[in-house]
Amino acid sequence: MARLERLAWLGRYQRVTDRLAQACSQLLQSSNVQAVARFFDLGWHTVKTLDKARLRESVCEPDWTRIEYLAMDEFALHKGHRYATVLVDPIGRQVLWIGPGRSRETAQAFFEQLPPGVAQRIKAVAIDMTTAYELEIRDHCPQAEIVYDLFHVVAKYGREVIDRVRVDQANRLRQDRPARRIIKSSRWLLLRNRDNQDRQQAVRLDELLQANQPLLTVYVLRDELKRLWFYPRPAWAKQAWNHWCDLADRAAECRHQGGPRS
Repeated sequence: MARLERLAWLGRYQRVTDRLAQACSQLLQSSNVQAVARFFDLGWHTVKTLDKARLRESVCEPDWTRIEYLAMDEFALHKGHRYATVLVDPIGRQVLWIGPGRSRETAQAFFEQLPPGVAQRIKAVAIDMTTAYELEIRDHCPQAEIVYDLFHVVAKYGREVIDRVRVDQANRLRQDRPARRIIKSSRWLLLRNRDNQDRQQAVRLDELLQANQPLLTVYVLRDELKRLWFYPRPAWAKQAWNHWCDLADRAAECRHQGGPRS
């Protein structure tokens, strides 16, 4: 007569021991599923199942009564053109919700599933510069401040200001083909952070900026723009913002007049 025996070290319907599952869970805290599967010579789906079980045990339901700030962003799924939206509590550093897509309907789905009264307590929401997100925030949390995050603001400045000036400067050098070619090929050099440039690229950038005053101006303004997110006091940040706007206005006026003022 066959009988089933319960093993203390093996979970019900499990193909790995509790000790191995615990080892995988510990490693998954600092690594991804594929790397852990390769390390223990296990199947990807086996490790993925263990990871889901770990998350169910370790991730608790958010305490919505304490949440006053939100951060909303999109991320790509795999390498295709599919996206998802994630909502995070930036103070408690907890993921609150993930939904498919990056449309206004996606943001609406998040706000509609909130417990009563939560949306009215939100003081500020950090987002990229996506109009769809902002419209839903204005609709459900009219009292909340909209905060644009550093990465997307600087990226937008690079695309719409630095790159625009680069194109304008290249167009002005139609009669000087070598100089025009240098500026036309400098797009990524200007947009890439200095920390990500090698020695040769840094030298090329310095030479380019020294030779072109308009590009130097907008490049320096970008560096000053980044600093606004790191002031410890709101009053200091506001003062720096007003100063930055004044510099930007003067630079624009100078550009339209065709040169620096004396």
